[in-house]
Amino acid sequence: MRGKIVNLCIAAMNLLFGSLILLYTIHIPQDITLLTIQELFVSKTLLKAIYVLLVIIVFIDILQYKNHRDNSRIKTGYLFGIFVVSFIFIKEPAICAFSIISGLLVAINTIKDNVVDIDSTTGISIAGLLIVAIIITIGITFFYKNIGTYIKNKENEDSLKYANDYFKYITELDIQDVYINVKKDGKYGYINQNGDIVMNFEYDYASPFVNITSYNKDFQVALVCQDKVSYLIMKNGRKVMSYMSESSAEDYDAKLKELEDIYKNTLGQGGNMQFEVMQVTDNMKKAEKYEELPTDYTYRYDYNDEYDIIVTESNLGLGDKFELAKKSNLNIKMNLDCPNIDYDEKYVYLYSNGTIPFFDVQNREQGWFTSYGKKNTMTGKAQILDYIDDKFLLKNYNNNTIYFIDSNGDILSDTYKDIFIAGDRYIVKNSNNKYMIIDKEFRKVIQEEFDAIDPELAEYGIYICTNTDTAIDFNDYNYAKMNWKLLNYDGQIIMDNVSQVYSKSYKIANDKSIPYVTRYEKFLENLKDIEFHFVGDKFYPSF
Repeated sequence: MRGKIVNLCIAAMNLLFGSLILLYTIHIPQDITLLTIQELFVSKTLLKAIYVLLVIIVFIDILQYKNHRDNSRIKTGYLFGIFVVSFIFIKEPAICAFSIISGLLVAINTIKDNVVDIDSTTGISIAGLLIVAIIITIGITFFYKNIGTYIKNKENEDSLKYANDYFKYITELDIQDVYINVKKDGKYGYINQNGDIVMNFEYDYASPFVNITSYNKDFQVALVCQDKVSYLIMKNGRKVMSYMSESSAEDYDAKLKELEDIYKNTLGQGGNMQFEVMQVTDNMKKAEKYEELPTDYTYRYDYNDEYDIIVTESNLGLGDKFELAKKSNLNIKMNLDCPNIDYDEKYVYLYSNGTIPFFDVQNREQGWFTSYGKKNTMTGKAQILDYIDDKFLLKNYNNNTIYFIDSNGDILSDTYKDIFIAGDRYIVKNSNNKYMIIDKEFRKVIQEEFDAIDPELAEYGIYICTNTDTAIDFNDYNYAKMNWKLLNYDGQIIMDNVSQVYSKSYKIANDKSIPYVTRYEKFLENLKDIEFHFVGDKFYPSF
């Protein structure tokens, strides 16, 4: 196949194939999280087609390279075409350069050399068919979104549509248990707070149940997936609607966004989506703001039976003014002499025993005002995290340790690296970087220690625990395949070998510019960190 027309046809074929690779790598996202299931199907089908074309085209380029051993310039052109095989390993736009350069070199040198060899009709036919195939593939690549939408619409023709009056004639379900979605052995199901299975492990995905209000009645619904079909269900298993899934069952954030879209746009719910169990990140006592619009102060908060807290913000940068005012007569006020208390447009944040914290970080002073306005001050490079009964929870910034002290400053507990207040218990990280669960008297109530404890369900007496002795694997969407152990309030195992629990999922960064080891270490750091906030945290960002 040394003829002029043959070479020009093959040159055109290589140019078009390079254009196909360029379009595929630029127009179609290579991050699968940006594609719907239907678009991903189109993309994978296209990739298979590109591989088939690649094998045939590389074979032809190799054959032509051998046929033109005596013509170094044309031979070099075909050599560039052979290098396009690297697309198998690298899906980057730059790979198209091999085919495009190959096509240009072959075409230019064929015209320059004025080749007089007899053209092969077979060669021209094969190149022509490949050109047509490439053009068709380019068209499909360009319109992949439209094709994905068409597939989705065809799949949804027999789906269960949501009726706007669906909940009008349905009575509220008398189910008081919290339903907790759990993934075990590759399938999701639901358990209650006692560990009883309330929905079988048969789903590819299952979300937490979400609270909704319809026709002045309260319901809970969840999104589940089974055999590529998504269902919105109630706690009794009744299906509210169905549709073909647009995101993968293993893309957990995408599934929650799907549910949120249904919550707002299909069910017509206002505000933020509320799960049955909301993640607790603080245990702060609060004084709520009154709703009236003041004229001589900025905010007024309902503090206790006798006093309100008055905040007057300064417009001149002279510092805010804080006062206690008699409920019975707001003109009777007592100045709270301090530079800062922790407040916002909704609450003043208090210690657990109801006292009012104040902060003067610049002078390393802090303390509290009693319920009748008496000021008590402590000094030092430390933060009072909470004042519980007659004990102080203190964070010492000299060595970044946390511990309890009494009013005399005597240390009552061991020192900890981290703490989470879970009802009448504390989840603490000890000096060995292990988490353990202790009671109010600082005694271990569960003997086993763990590398990580997720406290999301702690208010229901369920502790989600794991150790990281073995390497953690990740799915195609970078979510960890965890090995959780669920313990009840008494430390008994409810369920083990659990890969996902409730609303949280752990994900490793996908930034390939950062070494995998670094990303994995950061993942473990996040996994072992418990998010919890205390009064006044915002005043201590530099410590």
